[in-house]
Amino acid sequence: MENKIKMIITDLDKSLLTNDRQITEYTKSVFQECIEKGILVVFATARPLRTTKPYFESIKPNAVICHCGAAVYINDKQVFQSGIEHRVAKDIVNKIIEDYPNANLAIETNDEIYSNFDLTKYYPHIIYKNMDLKKLPQVNFEKILVFLAFLESFENAEDIKKYLPDDLYLVTSDGLLGMIMNKNATKWNGIKKLLDYYEIKKENVAAFGDDFSDLEMITNCGIGVAMENGISEVKNAANYICGKNEEDGIAKWIKANVLG
Repeated sequence: MENKIKMIITDLDKSLLTNDRQITEYTKSVFQECIEKGILVVFATARPLRTTKPYFESIKPNAVICHCGAAVYINDKQVFQSGIEHRVAKDIVNKIIEDYPNANLAIETNDEIYSNFDLTKYYPHIIYKNMDLKKLPQVNFEKILVFLAFLESFENAEDIKKYLPDDLYLVTSDGLLGMIMNKNATKWNGIKKLLDYYEIKKENVAAFGDDFSDLEMITNCGIGVAMENGISEVKNAANYICGKNEEDGIAKWIKANVLG
């Protein structure tokens, strides 16, 4: 590597994790070697903190970027939050349901999730509150989840954008999920907070990911590495492509190019 890597940032689902959402023993050992060599490890995920914490037993990250950047934690302390005001979230949810009565929606705040349908259809072990979303608590939210099955095609996800004010944006994942968030809530903005905190230049960062929410960090970090199983947009933007998530792709790339 031309630039010394001081920080490794990795997406979780379909990147660091196998398809059954596990971290292999080989990957654990490689990341442990990184930590022993003083390389900072960061998880950057669309997940909330509660579903990220179980992986801390395998790899203890120095920092975690959750909700695609809506919340950033350093050593379990939240240092950044960028969400959606209650009245704005309620207005968006009500308008979507008015136009799409069968819409499957969920909304997250303070590590709680509220949904108007059986969310275990998508996430079998998730803990959530099934409720009429017109009765949401009077708090701000990290993101609104729009499950796209009620739309005729993936391209129609763009229609959701008409409900959004200028300070919010929509990012899609797996062609099945739309995530509405504050424009300040991106993985890259979360990374910039960490670069300032740790006084590290972006040139000394390697980022790994597979989907649209990873595109900006793949493009802006010193070294962007796409998963072989990632979408074409991310692979085209990356400096390198590593193996698949089912094949310890990230760990093998780090072993060969950072530790080797």
